[in-house]
Amino acid sequence: MSRTIIIGSRGSALAKWQADYTCDELKKLGYQVEIKYIKTQGDIINQLTFDKLEGKGFFTKEIEEELVNGTIDLAVHSYKDLPTANPPGLIVAGCSYSEDPADWLLIKRNAYDDNQPLKLKQGAVVGTSSARRKSQLLALRPDLTMRDMRGNVPTRVEKLDTTDYDAIVLAAAGLNRLELDLSRYHVERLRVLECVSAPAQGVLAYQVRENDNFMLSVVGHLNDPDVARDIAVERGILKKLGGGCQQPIGVYCETIAPGEQAVWVAYAKVWNDFPQRLFMTDRNAKRLVERVVEALKNRGNKSVFITRNLQSDSFFSRALAQYGYTVYAQTLLNFEAIAFDPHLPNADWVFFSSKNGVEFFFDQKPILPPNIKFAAVGEATAHAVKKYGYKTSFVGMGADTTIVAFEFAAVARDNYVLFPQPANSLQTVQKVLGDVIKAKTLVVYQNTPIEHFDIPVCDILLFTSPANAQNYYRKYPVLPDQKIIAIGTTTARALSNMGIHDYVISHSSHEISLVDICY
Repeated sequence: MSRTIIIGSRGSALAKWQADYTCDELKKLGYQVEIKYIKTQGDIINQLTFDKLEGKGFFTKEIEEELVNGTIDLAVHSYKDLPTANPPGLIVAGCSYSEDPADWLLIKRNAYDDNQPLKLKQGAVVGTSSARRKSQLLALRPDLTMRDMRGNVPTRVEKLDTTDYDAIVLAAAGLNRLELDLSRYHVERLRVLECVSAPAQGVLAYQVRENDNFMLSVVGHLNDPDVARDIAVERGILKKLGGGCQQPIGVYCETIAPGEQAVWVAYAKVWNDFPQRLFMTDRNAKRLVERVVEALKNRGNKSVFITRNLQSDSFFSRALAQYGYTVYAQTLLNFEAIAFDPHLPNADWVFFSSKNGVEFFFDQKPILPPNIKFAAVGEATAHAVKKYGYKTSFVGMGADTTIVAFEFAAVARDNYVLFPQPANSLQTVQKVLGDVIKAKTLVVYQNTPIEHFDIPVCDILLFTSPANAQNYYRKYPVLPDQKIIAIGTTTARALSNMGIHDYVISHSSHEISLVDICY
């Protein structure tokens, strides 16, 4: 271990953190280490946006040249900055752990609006030079004004303070690693579902000369194989799509079960295009990459029926229209309120399992017990609660109602919980929780099947409740070429009980998730 390892790195605050972290890890292994800071094209030409810079590797080329020339032994990069092809003679031999891969919105207090998606006021000015972020945020909020912003992380935060931007978008990884004081802003932590991150965001790449056996061995001790496995899928899709850091391509992969990976993609050709979104799983990584790219390239000219009434400006309608889909949207149920005593029984929580339960509960103006807390099975239901001026203290994540029930038990054990529900509710959450909570059911509405409806044969059927699925198949047969989607596990079980087993389950009940799986 007498050889001194020379690390090559950019000189920004975040790059220095990355180099220092790697240096410390190597010293723990007993190696002698030095750091050499190198200016790149992206550092020198910082007044131009990425789309105006020529070529690829804006933040890596000069470092790679020194690695080839032997003046450094190890290049430490933000993995997301690396082109998908290595220069001759170089190889990425390993990667670090993954920091939070999400993007965060830093919002000035006077631009914060809790009633708007993304918590941004109408017409807010958002700073970012990322085509990927622009494309996805404009799809969610077409009223936003996207304005270019370059500079390292501290510089961009400073620009938010000193200019007329209302908000900026930054990677959570950089903000976490630099431990910046963000207390003067509202920090809206975007999930991958809302803004799919850049491939390998939050991960460090360790690049060496491919004939340097010593460094190949060293990097082997730094490599995180689990992260590397997911990164390979993300960058494999990026390479197949021909993308670089200046193109609006988001790809995020995670291992969801032993041997099974899930991937979220948002893909557009230019920043002001509506991005294609997709969610897919597979137990074979190579096949997953191929399937994703094939689905993106052959999307369009499909028809979808969803058992929900939609507004024309809903994200679901707008997204599928951009893909060239024909959308038929109609609930197959009639809904009618059932009157209840407005003086509610004492309870610690009110748990809503649907948007309908929210509306029929609050529309009857119940007298709420003091200090009551609200829980929602998912984000769409939580948003419905918010429309009535209340916040939810618990929001379930994911499509599996059983898992949501267990998550709720962690915060509501031995509490009295009121469940506003339809007369024919399956009471899934109550059954799962059993005696863990003290459940009280409040019938607030009933639904009955619509007798007469006419739905054209569609390529994709998306069922948003068991009753809707049951009513559809009361009239129409199961066709072999139709893709059947269940909004959650409760609807999936209803399909199985009808003898229908060839279906997929949306990973969430969120409207974006329903778009992701329509391919």
